[in-house]
Amino acid sequence: MSSSPTVFRPPIAALPSPVRETWRTGGWLRLSWPLAIGLLCALLVCLLPGTLGHTPWKQDEAYSFGIIQHMVESGQLLVPTNAGQPFLEKPPLYYWTATLFAHWLRPVLPLHDAARLASAFYTGLAAVFVTLFARASFAAARLSDRRVLMTLALYLGSVGMIKHVHDLFTDVALCAGVAIGLYGLQCLAASAAARWRDAVWLGLGVGMAAMSKGLFIPAIFALSSVLLPVLLPACRTRCYLNRLLLAGLVALPLAATWPVLLAWQAPDLFDVWFWQNNVGRFVGYSVPALGAGATPTRVVEAFLTVVFPGSLLAVFYLLCGGWRKCRRPGVAVPLLFSALGLAVLQASATSRYLYLLPFTAPLAVLGVRGLLLLPSRGLDGIQWGLRGLFSALLILVWGIYLLSLPAATRSWLTPLGTWLPMDFVMPVQPLALVFAVALTVLWLRRRCGYPSHRPLAVALEWLSGMVLVWSLAFTLLLPWMEAAKGYQGVYRHMSASLAGKWQPGDCMASYELGESEAPMLYYFTGILHQPVTALPQAERCRWLLAETRGAPMPPPSGWVLFWRGSREGDTSERLTLFERAAH
Repeated sequence: MSSSPTVFRPPIAALPSPVRETWRTGGWLRLSWPLAIGLLCALLVCLLPGTLGHTPWKQDEAYSFGIIQHMVESGQLLVPTNAGQPFLEKPPLYYWTATLFAHWLRPVLPLHDAARLASAFYTGLAAVFVTLFARASFAAARLSDRRVLMTLALYLGSVGMIKHVHDLFTDVALCAGVAIGLYGLQCLAASAAARWRDAVWLGLGVGMAAMSKGLFIPAIFALSSVLLPVLLPACRTRCYLNRLLLAGLVALPLAATWPVLLAWQAPDLFDVWFWQNNVGRFVGYSVPALGAGATPTRVVEAFLTVVFPGSLLAVFYLLCGGWRKCRRPGVAVPLLFSALGLAVLQASATSRYLYLLPFTAPLAVLGVRGLLLLPSRGLDGIQWGLRGLFSALLILVWGIYLLSLPAATRSWLTPLGTWLPMDFVMPVQPLALVFAVALTVLWLRRRCGYPSHRPLAVALEWLSGMVLVWSLAFTLLLPWMEAAKGYQGVYRHMSASLAGKWQPGDCMASYELGESEAPMLYYFTGILHQPVTALPQAERCRWLLAETRGAPMPPPSGWVLFWRGSREGDTSERLTLFERAAH
């Protein structure tokens, strides 16, 4: 008689009290060692390709890394500073975390890769609390519940999430804070005698959200908490009010400490953060200066793309009568949070597609309910369609890679010239090739491991296909994308041109140099730019670096052309370096 597999359990005494209680009551998924190792490997395959192996890319990654590098080198953590200039667009929680990772791992990883692992950390944290949020929403007894696993698959496999969880920027920490806060709010809404620890989770999530992106998401949590009693009788109690007050007491020091310190030590910079980057962006008076102005259809476009497929499945569920169940806690919390957030974004004077990322988790919960309503024939058709789609994308990625090798004919790749440099020579990387082959073989043999439950099989089909295409592209084609999107090549070329010319005491003025280009200049050359708003101001420096769009900038009066360059294949943004003419 064979013995049962060893069960993976950490020491209970080492766990926090809320987790110990959940563990004893059977709420956690019991994992055998092979399954635990398999899930860990799957998470690594999902997170690491695209996280490691490339320099910071424009837009958000470059300026985020500039802030992190400043914190690493200076030890100054209060004022986010990008290439020598205060950059008060976002609070510093993510930057602090990335700075810790950079300190810990810089002996074994490049600074940018070490910092980017903060994104993997926050994504893993978000995945844990999305799972807990889904279990609370569906009142599931165990984390192994099919609906819980489907929610996690829709969350990690959403179009925006699969892309942005690998990026070096603050919204990854924001999504983790939202997941924690939603778990706490869902637990508070589901019971008339909610536990105090649920309020702690809510307050912790709101505080993290505030310290990651600002006031928008905390405002949505506040509105949701206030309006939930309208829908749910369990929230019309003194206990619910007391728990909300406790959540506020937990969130307040997390959210207010940094702004208070900033206002105390640098009131002008506090005004920039609060009045321009929070109030001004929403009302609109700072949008002309800061950019990212809203368009009437942007929220709808992002809803159909960034949070797909959970968004469309959620709409399907509501159209099939799900709106009638809005008085149930498992529907009320994700629906109210998502509806309020989308309404506020639509009313805001500024918007970007990635602003919808925090709503991926609640829409995934509603999307699972929609997926469960689909008939078996429809699910079969969707699954076969997904197999055909991802098989075609698999062939496409492999075809692009093989045609990009030195001995191949590149005429078929001409349409890619809009994004990638056609004269790039793809290096042969044996380890990357072995990993890509292994990943392809595993995906081709995936059917033997799929469950018989059709909705869960469809969700896993989507997730595995998204991870496959992403991981293959960022394994096989990463050097090519790095050549197009990274600044290492252009700045190293400029640095080589300056060798023997740059003298001690020289400085470099910059004109119209972007918030992404400036930190990469410092990272790859060690030159800290001196920005000017008018060309006569540059005369205090021997060198002048100008960024232009389209045609290169002609030499200003009193300057001579020294060097011109751009990223490989980039015909829109050009860098021109001038030397001050000798008098």
